[in-house]
Amino acid sequence: MTDKRGTTLVNHWQKGVPVNRGPVLTSGFLVFAVIAAVGLLIAALRVVSPLGPFSAMNDAYAWGIWKTFNVMTLTALGSGPLALGIAAWVFNRKKLHVVMRTALVSGFLFYMTSLFALGFDVGRPWNFYSAAMPWRWNIESPMLQLCICEPLYIALFLAFELVPLFLERLYYTGNEKSRAFLRHFSPVIRKFYPFVIVGAYVIPLIQQSSLGALLLLAGNKINPLWQSPVMPLLYLIAAGLCGVSFTIFLLLIVCLRYSRPLDAGILNELAIILAGLCFVFLAIQFADLLWRRQLPTVFAFDSMSLIFLTETLLILLPAMALLGKRARQTPRTLLNMSALACLGGMSYRFIPTSIAYRPQNSTPYFPSVPELMMALGYLSLGMVLFLLAVNYFAVLPGEASTWDHTFRPMGWKHKALDSNKSPRLVLERGA
Repeated sequence: MTDKRGTTLVNHWQKGVPVNRGPVLTSGFLVFAVIAAVGLLIAALRVVSPLGPFSAMNDAYAWGIWKTFNVMTLTALGSGPLALGIAAWVFNRKKLHVVMRTALVSGFLFYMTSLFALGFDVGRPWNFYSAAMPWRWNIESPMLQLCICEPLYIALFLAFELVPLFLERLYYTGNEKSRAFLRHFSPVIRKFYPFVIVGAYVIPLIQQSSLGALLLLAGNKINPLWQSPVMPLLYLIAAGLCGVSFTIFLLLIVCLRYSRPLDAGILNELAIILAGLCFVFLAIQFADLLWRRQLPTVFAFDSMSLIFLTETLLILLPAMALLGKRARQTPRTLLNMSALACLGGMSYRFIPTSIAYRPQNSTPYFPSVPELMMALGYLSLGMVLFLLAVNYFAVLPGEASTWDHTFRPMGWKHKALDSNKSPRLVLERGA
């Protein structure tokens, strides 16, 4: 963010723009808002009512979709800052700083939504303050580390990385005194950035791998196609896979909605990273299956085998497709492949906790309608907050060089620019 003298107020590496044209309350926004409202209403009723009418859980499936989706899946969707941040800072992929704000905002909101959902799920959200009191910790609980890491990551590290968005809005909407104060205060923030960056990656690395480690406690209750000693590593890679693919998906959809151009080089970089994560995930997974002599089980073609093969195809197809330069430079293909990869990563995070979880002599579990509505409500809440953030803060990429195709998910229209201008196409929402 720069002032009139061209000096950077907070950082030199992130540039974004708000969307300040067109109505905020669009039909899509209202659909998400209604679903979120219904889900939150049911969640509120569940807190003050018995659990039975709201859930299909039983003694064998004591977590249900509330934990398996809200904790395992929503935090995976919010892992964009982790994956892109490591690529940008550790592997020096400087281009990705342009889209880091989109990843940071989506990551913060979906992590926050997950934590918010957890507050309803435990049934006594008013007892959350105990997490800040070490003398009340249950040090024998495998959930303790998760209970500490997730709130710490959201409240300290992600929130700090989002400070520039709020300061920018205050800077450009405030008076000269506020701008002078921010110019004086911003060097203090910059001094803390290196320390925040370290914590912003160490904490989620611990948290995401711990989710996989937690499932190791289930032992043979989880089908051997998924239950593995490398599950903590695979859960971490799946989180990065979901984070990158979901960031690509959001960039394409939101920039289509607001007719914002995107840089083809950055999309190409993101697509290469996504393909690499898919291949690494599959290589480790099948090497582990080979080591544990479970490859025949993969091709047994029973119900679990077919589910596993479907999950594998959801990850393999995008990886193969995105090897081609043409696919990476075609937004419609990139949109569809990122959606498939995201679905595959989410499936891996969800299936071992529910579908492949088979306690002996137990009754089957399938989420009830209220459970499904609450899960959809939390997801929709994250989308509503993201759309609001896009409209009122500088979230979307602020610079673009070329944007090679206008697109829609199932087709696109071409709109040529003036021949004297740069060879760029503008995203078009028309039918």
